[in-house]
Amino acid sequence: MLRAGFDYSWAEASFACIDEEGKVIFDENIALPPRNASSLPVWMEQCLASHNRNFDDIGEWSVGNGPGSFTGLRLASAFVMGRSFRRENVARRAVPTAAAMAHTAFRAEEVSGKKVAALFDGRRDEILLYGMEEKNGSFLPGKENGVLSAADLSMLSSFDAFVALERDREQIESVTNGILQDKIIYIGHIKAAFLILNEPGDFSRPLTELVYLRPAVFVDPVIPRSV
Repeated sequence: MLRAGFDYSWAEASFACIDEEGKVIFDENIALPPRNASSLPVWMEQCLASHNRNFDDIGEWSVGNGPGSFTGLRLASAFVMGRSFRRENVARRAVPTAAAMAHTAFRAEEVSGKKVAALFDGRRDEILLYGMEEKNGSFLPGKENGVLSAADLSMLSSFDAFVALERDREQIESVTNGILQDKIIYIGHIKAAFLILNEPGDFSRPLTELVYLRPAVFVDPVIPRSV
């Protein structure tokens, strides 16, 4: 039985599998905008096939539930629910994408017992903050989450370390005015294997439990312009 980790919280999908002996057999990523994800199942199938495996070998799914793209998170959740539909021997759970980011950036012993925040580009001259606490080698969701502007950064002072995607560096540094220069680690990719390894055995979060720090906004449809 394989344990699989899958994240599609931004314009890059990450997919990893750990074998029966606890060895990471692959941890891959692909640039894939959420609105153009038709090739995603084929890519995942190829990742498995390159190691002589297939979807039926997966007995456990850990899926990143955000924070992240509304479209990408829903797509990842729906895909895994579909793959495991009516398969009673397949376990599935949601794991914070932010936890995999923290594992990618830090060794657990470096931030043992400390508070870590994942930061994201919130657009509108704001950043999104998702708080966590390291405990027993895993990063657990905290109670401090929010949307921060340059005029209200007081929440940052309660955290010991920060992680963010490299693609968000410019926006984060602009909003924070460099005050996190010595505390923040930027990562280029999210390692999906860390979804599997975070809080192993805890299946309390269903795949429908997705994290949106800023709720999706409904926009009235418009009539397309004629050509």
